[in-house]
Amino acid sequence: MERKEIIYLALLIFVTFIWGVTFPMIKDVFVYLSPVSFLAIRFVIASLIFLPFVYRKLKESNRDTIRYGVIAGIFLFIAYYLQTVGLMYTEPALSGTITGIYVVFVPLISYIYLRKRVMRIEIYSSVFAFIGLVLMSYSGLHNLAIEAGDILTFIAAIFYAMQLVYVSKYASDVDPLTFSFLQIVVVAVLSLAFMRTDMYPLVFSYYALFVVVFTAIFATFLATYIYVSALSRMNVTKVGVILIGEPIFADITSIFLFNEPVGPVEVLGICIMIASIGVISYFSD
Repeated sequence: MERKEIIYLALLIFVTFIWGVTFPMIKDVFVYLSPVSFLAIRFVIASLIFLPFVYRKLKESNRDTIRYGVIAGIFLFIAYYLQTVGLMYTEPALSGTITGIYVVFVPLISYIYLRKRVMRIEIYSSVFAFIGLVLMSYSGLHNLAIEAGDILTFIAAIFYAMQLVYVSKYASDVDPLTFSFLQIVVVAVLSLAFMRTDMYPLVFSYYALFVVVFTAIFATFLATYIYVSALSRMNVTKVGVILIGEPIFADITSIFLFNEPVGPVEVLGICIMIASIGVISYFSD
């Protein structure tokens, strides 16, 4: 691997770490905020953080850049919104597993949309990464009956995959900072629109405020810019497999902060996921 790709690999692992650490924190926020309200406030703050860095570049942006950013933002909002609503009707472990299916869709959508040959190692790594995710979630998968929330989450997974592939197609043609900002703004605007129909009361809490600001800065502002920049230089399937490593850090955080037990099946799942990330990082172009 080239030096820049190694740097992006390290940054993507940092992104999965941030997403994983914030997952247990976000679950507790829904006591004070509805999922849609949380998304709206989080992405509005992230948009405001982006603005000073991207203001001048926005004036220089052409219509193509704006169009690409808006479309990618719509994909991202649909994925976030469906996953959030689905989480209200399904168990968190099952929601995380179903969402992880996106890693299997990425090579397929990449082949159809980008017309690029998908290497066997990329397909194998994607499938094994998902198998590892299922094993990691083993203890939380009690009910295998299909619920409405499961269907919504499955559709969200498809849109996550579509968003990754779409961004990878245009990330190298536009300014990554502007591209990232436009996506965040679209999610913020659409979340605010849906928030108007939300009857869930807002309850002020310093904890909720901390989590919203923390996720806006690290899990949204930094994370989006990093993975959009990475997609301009790295294979989209490789990026997808690396980003699915989020549950590894979520589990580690839960073990150390909440003393949640972990069994041999979950450990096996973690090992398979780490191996999948290592294999595709080393062998994939």
